[in-house]
Amino acid sequence: MAKAPLTITIDPDSELGRALDEAEGEPVVLVRGAARFRITRDADDPWADYDPEAVLEGLCEIAGTLTPEEGERMKELIYRGREEETRPIDRP
Repeated sequence: MAKAPLTITIDPDSELGRALDEAEGEPVVLVRGAARFRITRDADDPWADYDPEAVLEGLCEIAGTLTPEEGERMKELIYRGREEETRPIDRP
């Protein structure tokens, strides 16, 4: 089961709070030593612009672009990866 992300509350009047306001929705990179953290603002509704008919149309357009041989090769890679235990430890 996925673990909820850590939530850190930031005072809007702090230097960081003001910097986030100035970013105007663009991604922000925080640097601590050699570690870089990319922060993005959550969209209010990630499905707001979802158009199921456009998705279906796109799928129909790309259907058949892989040859049967390419499909078999991709399945082989997936199965081999599973045998080599490339899945996360918490997944069966």
